[in-house]
Amino acid sequence: MLRVLLTNDDGIEALGIRKLAEALLALSDVEIFVVAPAEERSGVGHGLTYRSALSPKPHSFYGLPVTAWTIDGNPADCIKGAYHLLFEEGKKPDIVFSGINVGTNLGRDIYYSGTCSGAREAVILGIPGVALSYDNWTDQDNYGQVEEIIRPLLQLFCDQAREDRLAPEVFWNVNIPHLPPEEIRGIVPAALAMNHYEDKYNQEAEGYWLTREYPDRSNPTPEEDYYLVKRGYIAVTPVHIDATDRTLLDKMLEWPIVKQSGNEKK
Repeated sequence: MLRVLLTNDDGIEALGIRKLAEALLALSDVEIFVVAPAEERSGVGHGLTYRSALSPKPHSFYGLPVTAWTIDGNPADCIKGAYHLLFEEGKKPDIVFSGINVGTNLGRDIYYSGTCSGAREAVILGIPGVALSYDNWTDQDNYGQVEEIIRPLLQLFCDQAREDRLAPEVFWNVNIPHLPPEEIRGIVPAALAMNHYEDKYNQEAEGYWLTREYPDRSNPTPEEDYYLVKRGYIAVTPVHIDATDRTLLDKMLEWPIVKQSGNEKK
């Protein structure tokens, strides 16, 4: 039996995590656990709680056959707390799914996203992690037929987790168009679109609100996740958690103030 752990950043009462659980329950040989924030924690990035105590609490979950808790923290807290506090040694989760998020997490969103942090924290702990987001920001109560759309992808990730074939130190960022199944053009590998929007601050009576503008680009890079989702594809991006630029490590050896390591006397 594959032990599957779910989290999100929209909170345990969000419709997206219920849709994710329902899609997974249609698969065979899976045991599902849910550990999600007690309240919405969108946009918290990879924040951890360490100045106050965490208090996991059992929680009912729509009458579905899953075991669920809430944690009064962020998505990364939910995964770290679940791993250390709620699962016995030898019975840790086999895979973590985070989502389904209201709205996409594309390009540099992965650094701000609580959804992505749940999957990233799983990978830090040595567990495969998958973040799922749905392009329904302007229609947030409508998840369409997302369970049907993502079920083959969920099956693929679960099968690869069983066979220990998912790459270590990588979480998978999945973005799904808000379309009926027959209009989805396919599942494709995608690169992060790092410049698909611009941050703007709009002044209101109470202060400045952060907003976004999406400039038209006449020649977008065809493999970027934003443009693939807008063209009707499910975009899947492998995101490595080691952000070291190793090419620059070598070039730094040319800096006159840098001493090369490895030559010290023992």
